[in-house]
Amino acid sequence: MRKHETKQFDWEQESSSPDEENREYIEGAPEHAPSEVSANKVPRKKRKKKRYVLKLLLLILICVGLYFFLRSSIFNIKTINVAESTHFTAEQIQEMAGLKTGMNLFSFKGGTCADKLEENPFIREAKIKRKLPDTVTIELAERQELAILAKDKEYVVIDGEGVVLQIAEQAPQLTLLSGITIADAEENKPVSVKEETNYHKAMRILNEMVKADLYFKQIDVSEVVVKAYVTDQLYCLGKTKNLLKSMEEGNLQAVIYDLYKKGEKKAVVNVGDDEYFSVDIKSK
Repeated sequence: MRKHETKQFDWEQESSSPDEENREYIEGAPEHAPSEVSANKVPRKKRKKKRYVLKLLLLILICVGLYFFLRSSIFNIKTINVAESTHFTAEQIQEMAGLKTGMNLFSFKGGTCADKLEENPFIREAKIKRKLPDTVTIELAERQELAILAKDKEYVVIDGEGVVLQIAEQAPQLTLLSGITIADAEENKPVSVKEETNYHKAMRILNEMVKADLYFKQIDVSEVVVKAYVTDQLYCLGKTKNLLKSMEEGNLQAVIYDLYKKGEKKAVVNVGDDEYFSVDIKSK
């Protein structure tokens, strides 16, 4: 009996060994698989990194080549076209912009050149345009002197927007706006006045005067009723709204022209409501 039991015990041990070996093999298998996959991925990562470096180097070479190509003499400025100006010569405009022939077309910033030009109060807007391979065009929008305001012993010259163009010691032959006190005046900036209401009335009449192709020697807005002087002894008298409407309709121009045709140089043209006109002829 004892011998039989021993054999049975040995058989059970032997019969269990294959299962344990199989189990160990199955459980152990995944431990080796990731390392094999990781080993395969290493060369791929190296290849990708190498391609990236090559592309970057190629891009740098292209950029460097393009830079030197654009800086070559092919793109040196040969022609500078300048728009017509009522205040400056073409040479003066080029000098103010900092441009000259022989410069490289890409060696300057157009915005910077335009800003330099716009520092001058007579230039409202400037545009710089490049045309390949060697041409630059300068376009200007200028301000025009339209009226003057007296300040102490000087005269402040303004345009239709009220921007100060210059401060002169002698009065230019422009429309004088009276009844307005200047608070501050600086070139290339809007004039500052104390009587804002009077100033805006004068500016409206002034700009309508230009549209109507009229010229007033002086516009006096010191009173409710405006005086618009054609000459020292011939002037129009009326409220702002009536003067504006009469110029828009062309009736005021017709009355003044009729007086000139008749040789009347001393008169007061009263402009009332509803396009009413009366002319007082002064004795000669």
